[in-house]
Amino acid sequence: MTEPVTNAKRRPLGAVAGWGLALLVAVVMLAGAFGHLTRPEYFAVLVPHFLPAALVLKATAVVQIAIGLAALWPRSRALAGLAFALLCAAYMPLHLWDFFRPDPVFPPPGAAAVRVIVQIAFIAAGLTLWSRRAR
Repeated sequence: MTEPVTNAKRRPLGAVAGWGLALLVAVVMLAGAFGHLTRPEYFAVLVPHFLPAALVLKATAVVQIAIGLAALWPRSRALAGLAFALLCAAYMPLHLWDFFRPDPVFPPPGAAAVRVIVQIAFIAAGLTLWSRRAR
C-alpha cells in the first residue's frame, strides 16, 4: 500500500513559481539599488535635467531596497510585486525615450530594444506576483 503524497512532502508548481518570481523581483531590485548607489554616473544621464540626479538616484535606491526586501517576506510579497510593476512602468518612458533616440544612452542601439522588452516582462512578473495575493 502506498502512502498518500501530502502538500508537506511536495511543493506545488505554483508555489515554486511564486518563489521564483519573488526571487526575481528581489534580485532585480537589490542589484538595481546597488548599481544606483555605486555607479550613479551611469544612471544619471537618464534623470531629467531639471531634477537633482544624485538625490533621485539615492531615493530610487531606497525604494528598490524596500521592494527587494519586501519580496522576500510572504506577507508583503504581493505588495512588493505591485510596487515592482509600478516602478517598472514608471521607468518605461525613459526606456522608450532611449529606444527612439538616434544616439541611445546605453549603446548599442539594439540594447535599447532589449531593455524595453525586458521592462514589459518585469511588469508582467510583478503583476503576476500581485495577482497571487489571494492564494
